[in-house]
Amino acid sequence: MYRFRLLMLVALISFAFARSSFAQDKPSPAPENDPLYMRVVATPYPSQAQIFDGAGREHSAYELYVTNFGKTPLKITRLDVQGKDGDQVLVNQSDSGMQLAAMFVPATGGDAGKPNDPVLKPGQTGIFFIFVDWISDQSDPDTFYTAITIEQHGERSGSGTIHAATLPINQDNPIVIRAPLRGVNWLAANGPSNTSAHRRAMLPVNGQPHIGQRYAIDWIQLGADGKSFTGDEHKSSSYHAWDQEIQAVANGKIVEIKDGIPENVPNSGKLAVPMTYETLAGNHVIQELGDGHFAAYAHLRPGTLKVKVGDTVHAGDVLGHLGNTGNSTEPHLHFQVCDAPSFPASEGLPFAIDKFTLDDYQIDKAPNGRQALLVKSSHPVTKQEPMDDELDSF
Repeated sequence: MYRFRLLMLVALISFAFARSSFAQDKPSPAPENDPLYMRVVATPYPSQAQIFDGAGREHSAYELYVTNFGKTPLKITRLDVQGKDGDQVLVNQSDSGMQLAAMFVPATGGDAGKPNDPVLKPGQTGIFFIFVDWISDQSDPDTFYTAITIEQHGERSGSGTIHAATLPINQDNPIVIRAPLRGVNWLAANGPSNTSAHRRAMLPVNGQPHIGQRYAIDWIQLGADGKSFTGDEHKSSSYHAWDQEIQAVANGKIVEIKDGIPENVPNSGKLAVPMTYETLAGNHVIQELGDGHFAAYAHLRPGTLKVKVGDTVHAGDVLGHLGNTGNSTEPHLHFQVCDAPSFPASEGLPFAIDKFTLDDYQIDKAPNGRQALLVKSSHPVTKQEPMDDELDSF
């Protein structure tokens, strides 16, 4: 995989994440003293992606917020998720050890650059970022059952397994859209996965936590050498993605625009304007798609926006040109679908692109330091969600 060092809407460093095998043993009984408060804020949705062996995978992302209401520290040793369709168990997933630590972020004092020991002090809150997947040739679960195994330490302590309330899964299919870009060699940087920084970008707004970027993608374009630029890396015009047309992904109404923010100097370590919730996305467009879905396009080039609030646009209409504004280190298009006309104050929703070409690729490096983008095979994909670090053409 080839990871670009981009500043996104929120600059967070992703965790290493590994999947454990399916649970083989039963959780232990509930502890006598149960001090853990658990809640899920956003409803999970199923989404589908394609992998190169031809086996489709479905997945769903949700977050479990946990607070220690007790008087002694507690350690979380295991997290189990079951996905059920009625009484039939379709998903059985268990995480412990380093896998569990990689999923956990304390609300205070956590280091986003490494796994965190899932220990909660009295009064402390943490978040588990859960990413469940299953084979798509079986039926989908309609509920998730989440259980946490704890060990308490101190007076009146107890150990055992605590079950969260049954979590319904939204059964709506992801919205199907056109790609917002055209051309070849578009890398889905920081795309959907549990290791993506977008996945961990929780923003509290008006007392409520939001992850508008849950399924967001930073689209950057690679050249034949596998790099995103040719020439001076400190000039926006050197980047293959810069000034590319941004196209509407569906029919809909423009509900928000921002223009006039100057471009950053790429990879300079400096941003053109101070970062606030208003400037994070840089110059941008938000489009209402209907049925509670909004498409949000960020980091556009100043002075290139072709639309205004209130305009009705059609799929394929040019909205503006790709740039390097807001919280961005190099030209790229940050794109997300969300449930409100706001980058920070929304929940990210999955989406599927109607058709594209998925490339099986690698970046080869020669002994002289030169490198090349090698596409080993390609195949057409329909109505699928691009995943983290995929290489796609539209």
